[in-house]
Amino acid sequence: MLPRDRILEMGASRVLCAVLCEKQLAQAKPLEPDFIGVTVPDRYVFGCGMDVKGYWRNLPTIRALR
Repeated sequence: MLPRDRILEMGASRVLCAVLCEKQLAQAKPLEPDFIGVTVPDRYVFGCGMDVKGYWRNLPTIRALR
């Protein structure tokens, strides 16, 4: 059961999902967000709270490794 379904079972009248980054992947995803900040290619991205082995989490921009 998806988290969204569990929350609805608990009595919520509506559940919306927002993501900062959504990767462009070939396979299907288990959850479709209602709001997407930015779409990124299928690469390792970091910054704005996402990190690489604990580093670069506090960068003010989103970057990608090659």
